[in-house]
Amino acid sequence: MKPCLVAICQAFEGLRGFLVESSQEQLELVDRLFFEFLECFSGLQSQKLDFPQEFAHDVSLYLEGFEPLVQKFEDRQIRFLMLSDFYDYARLTKKYRP
Repeated sequence: MKPCLVAICQAFEGLRGFLVESSQEQLELVDRLFFEFLECFSGLQSQKLDFPQEFAHDVSLYLEGFEPLVQKFEDRQIRFLMLSDFYDYARLTKKYRP
């Protein structure tokens, strides 16, 4: 897995308990990781095929400025949930091992 995605997974582990009670630091971390994920994932070439197409679809539409998706991802909980889905997928498929 690309090093930037590994770094995102490692940093994501610091967000335990985010949905229950989130600190300002965690809110900022979610924002940073979300934008890092967009940048890193959009830079993947053939590796995109190794991940569910929903990730590529959402990243592509967000970066194109597709308004409904941009509005959806303004919500930090939605950003967190997308990062969580990616983290879980990477762990389940053993692409990421902490």
